[in-house]
Amino acid sequence: MELSVMDRINLLLSDPEKVPMTLAQIVSEEIREFKRSEQYKIMLEGEQYYRNRSSVQAKTNDVANRSNAKIERPILKKLIDQKANYLLSKPWTVDTESETYGAALNEVFDQTFRRKIKSLGKGAVMSGIAWIQPYFDDDGTLAFMRVPSTEVVPLWRDSERTKLDAFIRFYDQIIYIGTRKHTITHAEFWWTGGVKYFKTDTFAGSGAGDFQVDKDHGDESNDWTEPHFTVGNKAYNWEEVPIAWLKYNEEELPLCYFVKDLIDDINWQNSVTADVLRDVAKFIYVLKNYGGQDLGEFLKELKEYLAIKVDADGGVDKLQADLNIDAVMAFLDNERRDLYDFASAVDTKDPNLGNASGTAIGFRYMDLDADCDSLGTELKDTFHRLKLFIDVYFQITGKGDFTKDNFDVIFNMDLPVNETDVINNARTSDGLLSKRTILQNHPWVKDVDEELDQLDAEKKKAMEDFGVGLFDDSLGAGNDQQTTQEGQKGVPGKAGGLNEKG
Repeated sequence: MELSVMDRINLLLSDPEKVPMTLAQIVSEEIREFKRSEQYKIMLEGEQYYRNRSSVQAKTNDVANRSNAKIERPILKKLIDQKANYLLSKPWTVDTESETYGAALNEVFDQTFRRKIKSLGKGAVMSGIAWIQPYFDDDGTLAFMRVPSTEVVPLWRDSERTKLDAFIRFYDQIIYIGTRKHTITHAEFWWTGGVKYFKTDTFAGSGAGDFQVDKDHGDESNDWTEPHFTVGNKAYNWEEVPIAWLKYNEEELPLCYFVKDLIDDINWQNSVTADVLRDVAKFIYVLKNYGGQDLGEFLKELKEYLAIKVDADGGVDKLQADLNIDAVMAFLDNERRDLYDFASAVDTKDPNLGNASGTAIGFRYMDLDADCDSLGTELKDTFHRLKLFIDVYFQITGKGDFTKDNFDVIFNMDLPVNETDVINNARTSDGLLSKRTILQNHPWVKDVDEELDQLDAEKKKAMEDFGVGLFDDSLGAGNDQQTTQEGQKGVPGKAGGLNEKG
């Protein structure tokens, strides 16, 4: 009978005698296979190009005393940063019907979390897929860690790669034993039943890449398994594998995969052109019956005395190099346009962009906006996967049971717009749309709930000063005050989405 990796692992965990491989051996083989995969190679390549190291570094020149320029331009970094900044540079807002839930979420979504979400978006574009893992810090507060894409081996439940059965994380640690520097590779196997730890230590005799159980975690009674987290003296496991992901696209391919050849050619063409400009002589001298001994003496006399000696019928002619790189520059301009076109990005150095109208700018940003909108949709799914862990945290800390409440994340994309037009459109929408919707799209509003509270406070003060009749007109702030739904108070202990250990 053929078994999948997870079937084999489940059978091993329930009845080890029926499986010829140990979990440590399975973990070792999965990591080796992942590091040999095309996806791993593409991830490393994307990270390398983001750090401004392309194939031009392999450029050589076998001719002595000739230039070998290797000009790198941080093209991929600019493209990736543009997408991340366009989608996530402006503060995104949380929209929920429950005011209590919204306040609790905003406590979790602090500046540290928001920076990690931006890093997550950048990582997805750079590597094709990015990972973020929830955990409890030393103070018992829910926190999140960005895990490098090259350190995670996912064990997907379905062929569409939308649900996880488990994942393996591996990473290196440098330690010192006496005066010797030593690298240990750690591996963690996370599934709904807890987490098992492994390590490889070549000095201790295990083969390269072969893992053994790390007995610094757990004990023999629980088969060297630890819970996902502990609060107080209670151990818990999440109902789902504790990690969430963000994909740049369905195929999990990074941006570099689509524009690598163009980046390489731009760097090579610039480097070769630089070699020509560096090595070509401004003047070429043609000597006839030179009276000196060698060319070195000729150059010395020319430099020191501005004159040279010649024999009878001798002389010096001068040839001037004629360089024309217009064709190269035209070719590079064409490649630059192709690069921004195929990367779904905007060339901000385009001289025509500054004079474009609002409608024209919208067309220029159409591809970037569509690409980032797709990434934003994927990111909303990431928030949905994180909701389970956040709701359990609220229950454990007694902030309420919000498992039946929903929230949405609204991204404020950084599209250059005419603010006057946007504000006028917002004013003309009064009476057609709710005040919350209008404020969410107003360019000056960062926190809709705070703005609504401020409007209510100003309304109450004006009523005290001038009377209720001041707000009879439709342009005032006198719309009905929005109702809120109070979250239900929870109690610590076993919570939905959580399995209590022991």
